[in-house]
Amino acid sequence: MASWKTARLVAGALAAAFAGTAPAAAEWRRAESANFIVYSEESEPKLREQVALLEDYHDFLRSLTGVNEPPSPNKLPVYILRNHRQLETVRDVGSSVAGFYTANSGGIGAFAQARSSGLDGDEILLHEIAHHFMMQYRPTAYPPWFVEGFAEYVATARFKPNAIEFGLPSDNRTSWLRNVQWLPIEEVLFSLPPRRGPQMALFYAQSWLLAHYVMRDPALGNKFKSYIRARVDGVENRKAFTDAFGEIRAFDRALQAYARKGMTFTSRKRASAAAAPAMTVTLLPRAAEDLLLAEATMQIGVGDKEAPALLERVRRAAARHSSEPYAQRVLARAEVLLGDGAKGDALLDALLAKTPKDAELLYLKGMRHLVAGRKADDPEPSFKQARIWFARAHKADKDHFPTLVRYAESLRTDARFDSDNTLNILLLAHDLAPQVDEVTMNTASLLIARKRFDEAETLLLPLASNPHNEGLAAAAGVLLQRARNKNTAPAEVAAPTEADGAGTR
Repeated sequence: MASWKTARLVAGALAAAFAGTAPAAAEWRRAESANFIVYSEESEPKLREQVALLEDYHDFLRSLTGVNEPPSPNKLPVYILRNHRQLETVRDVGSSVAGFYTANSGGIGAFAQARSSGLDGDEILLHEIAHHFMMQYRPTAYPPWFVEGFAEYVATARFKPNAIEFGLPSDNRTSWLRNVQWLPIEEVLFSLPPRRGPQMALFYAQSWLLAHYVMRDPALGNKFKSYIRARVDGVENRKAFTDAFGEIRAFDRALQAYARKGMTFTSRKRASAAAAPAMTVTLLPRAAEDLLLAEATMQIGVGDKEAPALLERVRRAAARHSSEPYAQRVLARAEVLLGDGAKGDALLDALLAKTPKDAELLYLKGMRHLVAGRKADDPEPSFKQARIWFARAHKADKDHFPTLVRYAESLRTDARFDSDNTLNILLLAHDLAPQVDEVTMNTASLLIARKRFDEAETLLLPLASNPHNEGLAAAAGVLLQRARNKNTAPAEVAAPTEADGAGTR
């Protein structure tokens, strides 16, 4: 699983985010399906085709992992961008970075640069969606090699008109395996991934091979399940592995023999071959051309250095589209989070006069007071006002997880914070967005304080073996040990360090 607390940049070529070119007159469309909300400047037929492919991939992941739960109401936003310049308006990235994924308390999103060759074969975007899926539906004590190996395994899926082929070799990974000396097997099995260079590429290649090996043999699959159960029970990693798979050198020899004999793949029918997935496509207001990506940037977080320029950009664009309610909405967000709270308040009041039950506007009213409280010597009066608006926002949309996260934050100065009510708020936020590390860590901390140790352990297991953030894994490991030791010593719940547009980067 990915480290979701800070944005993970997707380095290298994002091989073909989506097919086609943007219309001559740039018009943003929003497509909402069962599991995704996709923003694109593609034509409506092309956008529908792209969303159908994403839904087919989600259906494939469900089938492969045995997921039967209803879809999460927290749908994954995916932004398909025309070029690298658009990508850099959202996040300052290098020229070799073609997309990124982030999951923060302000929002979750995947940003991908469109290419002419299409989504089929876009292993990096599919890799990130796999991480998102596993954190939502199958989080547990997977070792780092399987976290990455599984995502690599499913990301090589190829989409034919009526079928999905999976288990295919990855050209990139097999090239590393053929041409470079492998990492020692113990390093792959029992260590975090190297952070850079050929060692990192080898770790991913060998992890892909390991996942391919254990997932395509039922007997090995059963051994893998035994291994994971032992890790969940707290058995030391090396012992858990050898108890399940036997002596490590013998396992390594068998793995290398498997790599030499060639890979098999499987074909399954695409769900959309029977019926196109239901979706709603909406043409966004003209102001979206200037403001959609600015709005997305504020949702996933703005750094202190970038905030003034973004605020000025939003103000100028909103002035050009002063008659459009959408422009006023984005401007209100910018003023509340980055600029003049009083101006933001006035804008929100005018918008709410027309749509008094708009959950997003009610949430931003709460954020106006929460941001003020963060800056105040005595935050409680502002936090108290924030709670009123967050309660209204939650009533309007019970599935908006940022409302729940920030409501819990507003209780930190209140005697009611250490309570079952706060815990229930955080548990619901975690159910909606288990990808957000701040939510998981805060929820687990309060579960421990409330002596609900087993539940805390379940939440912490995925983070304690997080392959992308060693600091997070260490902090989660400390909490995990406290849960296992039934240690209720007070622990400070993490302050909001994630981007909600308040300049926390």
